[in-house]
Amino acid sequence: MRAVVYLEPGRLELRNVPLPSVGPEDILVRVRVALTCGTDTKTYRRGHPKIPPPTLFGHEFAGDVVEVGAEVQGFEPGMRVVAGNSAPCNTCFYCKHHQHNLCDNLTVNLGAFAEYIGVPGPIVRQNTYRIPDSLPYRHAALMEPLACVVHGQDLVRIQPGETVVIVGAGGPIGLMHLQLALRQGAAEVIAVDIKDERLAAAERLGATRIVNSEHEDPVAVVQDLTAGRGADVSIESAGAKAAWLTAVAAVRKGGRVLWFGGLPSGTQIEVDAVRVHYDELTLIGPYHLTPRDCFRALRLIEAGIIIDADALITHELPLERLEEGLEMMMEGQCVKTAIVPD
Repeated sequence: MRAVVYLEPGRLELRNVPLPSVGPEDILVRVRVALTCGTDTKTYRRGHPKIPPPTLFGHEFAGDVVEVGAEVQGFEPGMRVVAGNSAPCNTCFYCKHHQHNLCDNLTVNLGAFAEYIGVPGPIVRQNTYRIPDSLPYRHAALMEPLACVVHGQDLVRIQPGETVVIVGAGGPIGLMHLQLALRQGAAEVIAVDIKDERLAAAERLGATRIVNSEHEDPVAVVQDLTAGRGADVSIESAGAKAAWLTAVAAVRKGGRVLWFGGLPSGTQIEVDAVRVHYDELTLIGPYHLTPRDCFRALRLIEAGIIIDADALITHELPLERLEEGLEMMMEGQCVKTAIVPD
């Protein structure tokens, strides 16, 4: 089968590789669509501490079951499915403390940018779902990134009537945070980005104020809109050190900051300890997702009234043009691209 292999930062290769073997608890899925995401672009651009090369690449997908292991229950060939990219062990210290995203023995699965992908038993049992016939594959494939956003918002706990600022609001994660913040009852959502086209998307999805940080000081705008206090909640989704610091500067006393976008290994953040202490700030670094988050995310996508999937998936390309899709995403020329192997 054809599959994209990540060899090193800046280097991908489309290869013919063996079809994944199917163990007794596994399933084999024909990939109908795989989506590009921020993790893909970061890995491609600078590497990723949890994705050492060489490896198969991609993790957001939906498709059709073509083979099931002898011990698999609930799935059969021909089913339309979406699967998460991980599953916890349920027995380690962190799982027993209901922190399944931090599992010491997490099963992780990559290889969505391919014609077929094998899904390991733990993910089949805990994090694979049948897709309703009415739901397009490309929409269902949003389950994994939306689950990460659901997990982060559970930690930051937006309350009805609050003001939320999202730094890096025009990317796919930022736009998901925007839609969920409004669903939680945020009275105002201020969208900050450096691309006018991305800000236009945020405005279409309900942002009450957009700020191009290349031309306006987002902290000053937030303070002006909140009588000098700052936002109740600040969400960073750009994956940049400057954005992390802006998120802190834009939040009020007693506010909560969600540092969602990961930074390169070894990055140090200099935060005013006096402000953190005397302004009683809550700084949150969310990581990954749990099977419960995936379940909830898929229900939101199925509902169709909460998440505008078509606003998030703006382009479609064949498998051999994956790098073009990643470059478009990095340049802000698209939100997400659907990669179609066939």
